Amino acid sequence: MNYSKIYDDIVNFAKSDAANRTNGYFEKHHILPKSLGGVDDEENLVKLTAREHFICHWLLVKMYAKGTIERQKMLCALWRMRSQSNTHTTHYINARVYEKLRIEFANTVREIMSKNQSGSNNSQFGTKWYTNSNTGESKKFKEAPIETYWLEGRNLFNGQIQKIKNFTHKQGSSISRNDRLAVKAKALWDEYHSGNYTSFREFCNITKKTSQPNLMLLFKSHIPLANTVIKGRSHNNKSNKNLVGVYE
Repeated sequence: MNYSKIYDDIVNFAKSDAANRTNGYFEKHHILPKSLGGVDDEENLVKLTAREHFICHWLLVKMYAKGTIERQKMLCALWRMRSQSNTHTTHYINARVYEKLRIEFANTVREIMSKNQSGSNNSQFGTKWYTNSNTGESKKFKEAPIETYWLEGRNLFNGQIQKIKNFTHKQGSSISRNDRLAVKAKALWDEYHSGNYTSFREFCNITKKTSQPNLMLLFKSHIPLANTVIKGRSHNNKSNKNLVGVYE
């Protein structure tokens, strides 16, 4: 089917009928879409009925081969129109066509987002998380901060900087990875037992701070008492406020 010819026929008819399109509801249409280089000049504009306008945008999609940037742009334009709410318009697509367009539109959006968020196009490209050992806050930096109190890693102290006071390191000196994990383990241990949780799984599902396997590894590696009080393979141990601050 010659979609370009059908498109041109609709546009040419609308132009020839311009004198009768001064009253009533009509929509301005860019004959060459702006996203394809069209301009706002009068020669590139035509008044269409809502139905004609929708059909033209549908034809613009069909005019370009799948996978081309032109089709992607026209598909996005059609879907925006399809989603618009307007009392003057009824944009109808049957279920079969709707499904095909919806799938293609979804794939197009995924492809565009993937390109926009990959490599140097991503605003977070090349950044790393660092935690401030003085305040406990975490931030992303593209280059390592010159201040020694910024430690590589995210949320190393679980926002509880007072835990660092347990260390006997000099001000400004670096903390080993093992010590950082120990601080994190103690912070999570205290948070768990300060609450009212029926299991470690429930705690992880609610807080989203770590997974149950990682939580168990942290506890058993850095909380000596954990190897004594944690019972059972499922680790469905209720929180116990008596264990807050008790690690051995």
